[in-house]
Amino acid sequence: MNKLEEKLGLLGLNHKEIGIYLAILSGGKNTISGIALRSKIKRTSIYQHLQVLLDKGLIYKAVDRKRVLYIAEDPEKIVNVVESQKRRLDRQKVELEKIIPELQSMFSVAFSKPKVNFYEGREGIKNIYKEFVETHQNIYSFFSPYHFFKLFSHAENDELLMRLYANGGQLHNLVERSDEAVARLKVEKYKSFTKSKFLPADFKFENDLLVTGDKVALISFKNLIGVIICDQAIADLQRNIFKLIWGKV
Repeated sequence: MNKLEEKLGLLGLNHKEIGIYLAILSGGKNTISGIALRSKIKRTSIYQHLQVLLDKGLIYKAVDRKRVLYIAEDPEKIVNVVESQKRRLDRQKVELEKIIPELQSMFSVAFSKPKVNFYEGREGIKNIYKEFVETHQNIYSFFSPYHFFKLFSHAENDELLMRLYANGGQLHNLVERSDEAVARLKVEKYKSFTKSKFLPADFKFENDLLVTGDKVALISFKNLIGVIICDQAIADLQRNIFKLIWGKV
């Protein structure tokens, strides 16, 4: 295929349609027999390809003394073909967008497997927190300040919390008791959008667990790994466990 044929392929034409178009373009007024001779394509297979060229507006046909002739449109009109394709695709896009909600509903029912994303290292864990503070909803967290502040600075913690505040979110913390925790809970500017309760003194852990919306995050400070699970049922269960414990402490 030469460069000219390759470019004509951009119009959505196959190899035979390109050959027939070029034969008509160079032959003036063309009969079926003339097209077959010039294009070296069997006459019996030419008709279906001619219809494609007619539909795209690249050629037209005329009748002269009972003979049907095929004539090429001015090549400058090729741009019109591209514009027509674009308009058709735009219309198809609009129509497809209308049925996406219905298809999505069918997909959700048929394919309800939870989505799980894995994160690793300090930056990976930080990205989990960043994702969670981008919410206007409540976040429920089992929080170990001792282990968190071994990994992140007070400035990074402040950045995350103020981002949550800017989004209109609220944070509910069940906090592992430590000197670090007592000090951090006294920060005045966090009190309007955070609520915290201390867990019993013997309740020790090296993890963080966060719940918001349909997402649950599990973080291991010891191994520097974390996962986010997107599943409404799992999130609801963890949220209810949190609220049960919240009511007991």
